[in-house]
Amino acid sequence: MHCSSCGGRINSKGRFCSHCGQKLNTSDHSDLKSTTFEYSFSSKLILGGSILTPDRLFLDQNGVTYQKRNKYLVGVDESFLAYGSISYVKIDRGVINATLIISSKGSQGIRAANFSLSDAKKIEKIIRTNI
Repeated sequence: MHCSSCGGRINSKGRFCSHCGQKLNTSDHSDLKSTTFEYSFSSKLILGGSILTPDRLFLDQNGVTYQKRNKYLVGVDESFLAYGSISYVKIDRGVINATLIISSKGSQGIRAANFSLSDAKKIEKIIRTNI
């Protein structure tokens, strides 16, 4: 579970966010449980993605998580954006692939490349309905 204010990971039984101190409402937790969803998308090999290290986007009721293998190929770099901090989402179309640009109200943003156009449209629709 992630904080709706800062996007940090929080304990579902906690009353305050350990990162920013925002008070967590118990009614917010019950609302989230009734509208839970989870989607997973990966970059495609035939569109230029890596077979060993595909980029991955996970969308759930809290926000967007982007995972990319780091340059040393031993770990994964992860970025999270809460829906409340996303300012816009844009699809940059290539000849056969699409790049998703998800911009936040702060300095952090996500640029996910080598996704199929149909996956990019699904991701854009999910994000737009939740921001």
